[in-house]
Amino acid sequence: MNSISFSRSFFRLLFLLFVSAILLVLASDVSAAGGADSAGRDWVRSFNIGKGALVLNPIIILIQWANFLIFLILLNKILIKPLRAHMETRNSKVENNLSSSERDQKEAMGYITQYEDSLSEIRRENNERIVSLQKEITNESLKKQAEIKENASKDLEQARSRISTEATRARSELKEMANDLASQIANRLAGRNVA
Repeated sequence: MNSISFSRSFFRLLFLLFVSAILLVLASDVSAAGGADSAGRDWVRSFNIGKGALVLNPIIILIQWANFLIFLILLNKILIKPLRAHMETRNSKVENNLSSSERDQKEAMGYITQYEDSLSEIRRENNERIVSLQKEITNESLKKQAEIKENASKDLEQARSRISTEATRARSELKEMANDLASQIANRLAGRNVA
C-alpha cells in the first residue's frame, strides 16, 4: 500500500514538473515573441531593465518566482510530507524494536541469573548429598568392621573353647592311653595283670 501511494505521488510530481516547464516556456515566449499582435506584449516589454544580452524583466521574474513557489509547495505536499511521514513511522518502528529488544535482553538476563542461581543451589544440594552419603558409607563401613571384629572374636572364642575342650579331651585320652600303656608294659614286665 505504501508503494502504491509513493508511485502516485511520484507521478503527480512528474505531472507538476511538466506543467511548470510549460508555464516557463510560455512566459519566455511572451518576452521573446514579436509580430502583429505585439501590442498586448508591449506592456510586458515596457518593464525591461537593461539592454543587450542581459535584459531583466521584473514581471517574468515574478512569474518564475511564483512558479518556483508553487513547485515548492507541491513538492512539499506530494513528496516531502509523505517521505517525512514514512521516515517517522520507520523511526517509531525502529525505536519500538530497540525498546523491545532491550526488554527482551533484560528478560534474558533475568532468566540467566535465575538459571545460575538454581544451578548453584543444585550444586550445593548435590555437595550436601555427597557429604551425607560419604558419612553414611563411613558409618556403614565402621559398623561392618565392628560386626566383622565381633564375629571374628566370637569365632576366635569358639575356636579357643573348642581347642581347649579338645586339648582337655586329648589330654584325658592321652592319660588313659598312657595308663593303659603303662599297665600293659608293667604286665608284660611282671608277667601278670595289674589292674
